[in-house]
Order: sequence, then C-alpha cells, then structure tokens
Amino acid sequence: MDSPSQDARMLASYAGFAFALGFGWFILAPLVPIVGANFHVSLGAALLLISLYGYAMIAGSLPAGFWAARRGPGPLLRVAIVLTAVGLFLRAVAPDYPLFFTGQLLAALAYPFLIAPIGGVLRVAGVKKLRTGTGLVIGTLFFGMAVGALLGGHLSPLLDLWLAVIVAVLAGLWLWDTLPHLPPAHAVELGPVRLVVSAYWVIGLVVASVSVMMGSVASAALAHLNVADALPMAGLLTALTFLGSAVGASLFGAISQRWRDTRGIQRVLGVLTLVFVMAAAALLTGVLPIGRSPGIDAIFFLVGVFGNGWYALALEAAAQEAADAGSAGLATAGYSLASNVGVALIPTLLGPLVVSQALAWFALTALMTLVAAVIPFVIRRQAGLMAPGETA
Repeated sequence: MDSPSQDARMLASYAGFAFALGFGWFILAPLVPIVGANFHVSLGAALLLISLYGYAMIAGSLPAGFWAARRGPGPLLRVAIVLTAVGLFLRAVAPDYPLFFTGQLLAALAYPFLIAPIGGVLRVAGVKKLRTGTGLVIGTLFFGMAVGALLGGHLSPLLDLWLAVIVAVLAGLWLWDTLPHLPPAHAVELGPVRLVVSAYWVIGLVVASVSVMMGSVASAALAHLNVADALPMAGLLTALTFLGSAVGASLFGAISQRWRDTRGIQRVLGVLTLVFVMAAAALLTGVLPIGRSPGIDAIFFLVGVFGNGWYALALEAAAQEAADAGSAGLATAGYSLASNVGVALIPTLLGPLVVSQALAWFALTALMTLVAAVIPFVIRRQAGLMAPGETA
C-alpha cells in the first residue's frame, strides 16, 4: 500500500461495502410476505431468498479462499462488486419470481468473495491492526443487516429494493477506487496454499448458528407463549441482536488489539455468551417470564455483543494459525464455511423443538454453547501470523 492513510482508506472502503452487502440483503427480510404474495409463491420459496447467502457461503468459501491465495484479493473483490450491483439491480426490476431469484442468487455469490478470505485481504492490504480491522468489517456487515431489517418495513417495497441498489453501487465504486492501491499478486508473499483446520471453527459454527436460530424461532416461540404483539417483538429482539453483533465485533476487535494472545478475552466472552444465550433461551421457552421490558431487550442485545465479539476474535485467531497471507485467507474461508454449515443445518434441525420440546431445545442450545466456550480454555497458544509491522 502507498501509505498508512491509504491502508485506512482501503479498510474503510472494504468495511463500507460489507455494510452495503448486509443492508441490501436484510432490507428484504420484512418484505418476505409481500414477495410471496406478489409473485404467488409459497412462504418457503420466499424465505429461500433470505437463506441463499448461507448456501452461497457453503459452496463458495473455500474456492474463494483458494482463489485469493493464488491471485490475491483484488480480483475477488471486483467480482463481488459486480455480482452485488447486477444481482440487486435484477432484483429491483424483476417482474416475476424466477428473475428475482436469479438476481438474489447473483448477489448471494458476492458474500464468499467479499467475506470468506478476510484474513488474507487485510494482510495483503497492509492493515496493521488485524483484530481491529476484522472486527470493523464484521461489525459493519452486521450493522448493515440491522439497519436493513429495521428500515425495510417502513418504506415502500420498491423503494427498499432501489435503495439497496444505490447503496451497493456507491459503496462498490468506493471500494473499486481503492483496489488499484493493493499490491499485485506477484508482489505479495502469499506463500504455499495450506488449509489449516482449526478448533476455532467450532466457535464460528456454534455462535453463528445459535444467533441465527434465536432470530428464526423468536416469532414462533413468542406466539406459542401467547405473548402480546409477538411478531413486532420478535422483530425488535432480532434487530437488537444484530445491533449488538455490530457493536461487539467492532468493540472487542479494537480492545483486544493490545494483546498478541486473545485466549484470555475469548474465555471471558465465551462464558458471557453462554450466560446470555441461556437467559435468552430461557425466555423463549417460558422458563423465565417474558414480556415487554428493557431487561429482555438488553439480554438479546448482549447476546449479539458478546457472541459476535467472540466470533470476530476467533475468526482472526484462526487466520493467525496460518503460516502466510495466502493461507490466512484460506483459513478464514474455512471458518466461514463451518459457520454457514451450522447456519444451514442447526436452526432447521433444532429450531422446531422450541415449540414441540422446549426443554430439550433449551438443553441442546446450552450444551452447544458450552462446548464452544470450553475451546479457548483448552486450545494451545499459536505463534501466529501477524501483519507486517504489527505489534502485540
């Protein structure tokens, strides 16, 4: 990179496009019933539009990681920009479900190209404070999701879709303008490509799948408990979890920058995540009484704060187990793959139990989170791959 200020500009534009991606995706969430009615498709077909990004991450994370390791991140980021802009544009002009689905699928394919090789992107870009950078990018992605989910229900559907296009194009142009400042692939020590399978992947799988499951079952659980205004309350709690996720990833990424080894703070975050996940699960199953109160809002917000703060630190810890910049991108791609396998399977398999077998759902959710929380206590310290010039 040309200068420290250029490093910051690259990081800001990368995080800005992550915001645009999350915003464009989850602005659709409140529109699911409208999409189903307008295109005369089932609720399942409409919900598939939201879950497409998870399947794209499963299919594309490792290929994106290998591509970034071989060619550098520049080509991947350009493809992500084009896919997002074209996909969201097709979605906005689609007269029927097949074209809408096609646009959504193209935009979904941008996710693995942008997010999966984040460890390699930040290192090749010369970002010195890697945990701060990782937390910022993941945090702005979730902040975009939260803003999209909150805003989507307050505008007209057509305005929602075109606003997503405009935000993506502006953010994409900003990122595209910074990419020429990345060093070319042949000038970067990417090293031999080696996939490091890490215990940190389990943390990613559990935290991502449990947080998504909480959001996906909230409306059904609250309705089953005969909570007044169950649907609006579920939407608010889900949005608060997203907002907490944005705060947690950014905050703890910055706080942890002073330490080379993050196992200590991960232990604290793992225990806190376990406590607040159990509290949220107890509320959704009726073990604890639930109703409108700031305390309940705070519990779901803190699930996001501690859970995604931990997720971001584990993501960077997985990258540090790699030996070089190329393998670091592949390591975070593997972490993303594991996370989204969990997101695809666990909410679908365990989610329905929140109504039919509430105590079993509570116990399994707590057990999964407990297993993940143990990992920072037992994993060995790694020497770690830091950015050039990074200090502990």
